[in-house]
Amino acid sequence: MNRRAAIFFCALVCAIAFASAGQAQDKIRAAFGSLAASHMVLLVAKDLRLFQKYNLDAEIVGHIPGAKAVFPLISGDAQVVHAAGPPFVLNALGGGEVVIFMGLINTMSFYIVAHKDIANPAQLKGKKVGVSTLGSSSDFSLRYGLSKLGVDPEKDVTVLALGDSAIRVNALTSGTIQAGAYNLGEALHLKQQGHKQLLDLALTGVEYQHTAAATTRGFLTRNRRAVVNYTKAIVESMAWMKSHKDESLKMMAKYLRIMDRQVLEAQYEENVSKLYVKKPYPTLAGIRTILESQSKNEKAKSMKADQFVDMSIVRELDESGFIDNAYR
Repeated sequence: MNRRAAIFFCALVCAIAFASAGQAQDKIRAAFGSLAASHMVLLVAKDLRLFQKYNLDAEIVGHIPGAKAVFPLISGDAQVVHAAGPPFVLNALGGGEVVIFMGLINTMSFYIVAHKDIANPAQLKGKKVGVSTLGSSSDFSLRYGLSKLGVDPEKDVTVLALGDSAIRVNALTSGTIQAGAYNLGEALHLKQQGHKQLLDLALTGVEYQHTAAATTRGFLTRNRRAVVNYTKAIVESMAWMKSHKDESLKMMAKYLRIMDRQVLEAQYEENVSKLYVKKPYPTLAGIRTILESQSKNEKAKSMKADQFVDMSIVRELDESGFIDNAYR
C-alpha cells in the first residue's frame, strides 16, 4: 500500500469510527412504581418509540415499591425512577445523592373512599386501609387525608400495601380493607357500587410532589445529554397524550387492564388533561409539604426545598422553546 492509499484508508476508518460514535445511543433504564395512569407517559413514550427518536436505548421496568424507589438508583440497576416524592426527599435528607429533575404531577389527586358499611371516619379506627405500596403517593395521601379526618394513621388503622389499582379496588369491594386512597376513575367506580367518598384531597389545595422523575447527581453530571434526551421523550409523550385522547385510552386500557370506558375516561381527564403539567418543573411547595410531614427529623426543618431538585434540565428545554413546540 503506497503512502497516499494508506492515508486515505486511515482517514476512512476514522470517519467511520466518528460516525458510529455519533450514532451510538445512550443506554438508560427507567423504573416506575405501581401500574397507574400517572405513569402512563413512560409506556406511551416506549410504544411511540420516542426514546429512540432522541437517541436513547431505553428499557422500562415497573413495580418498584414506593418506599424502595431509591434502591435501583443507588445500586445502579436503574438510572431514572418515576415515583412519589417522599422516598427521594428522604434519601437526600439522609445524605444521599438522589435528586428530582422532573415533576409530572404536582398536587394531591386522591380521594379517600370508605366501604359502604362505614358511616363516618371515626368508624375506621381499628380497621384496615389500603395503599399501592408503602412510601407511594397513595400512602402519603391516605395518611395525610386520614389525619385531616381525625384518624391517626400511625395508631388508629393498619395500612396494607396491596399493589395495583385493580387489586385495591377489589380489596375495598370485598371488605378486605375498609378504606383507601383512590384516583378519580377508581373513586367513581367505587361510588357506583355504593361506597362512600370521605375526602377529595385536591380540594385541600395542598401542593405535593405526587409523581416525580429522579436520578442521582453523579449520573446527571456524567450523562447530562442522556437525561436531557430522556426528558424530551417524556415531554413529547405528555403532549401527544393530551392531543390524542382515543389512542391514549386504548393504550391505557391495554396496560391498566381497565375495560370500563367511563372509568378510563375519568382517569384520562384527571391525569392527562388536568394533572400532567405542561412544563414539568418539580414543585418546591410540594417538596416543602413532604418536609413538613417529617416533623421528627431535625434536618428536615433546616433544609430548603431547592436542595432536593435540579431545575436545569426542564429549564433548558423550556428556554430553548422545545416544550412549547411539542404542544404545537
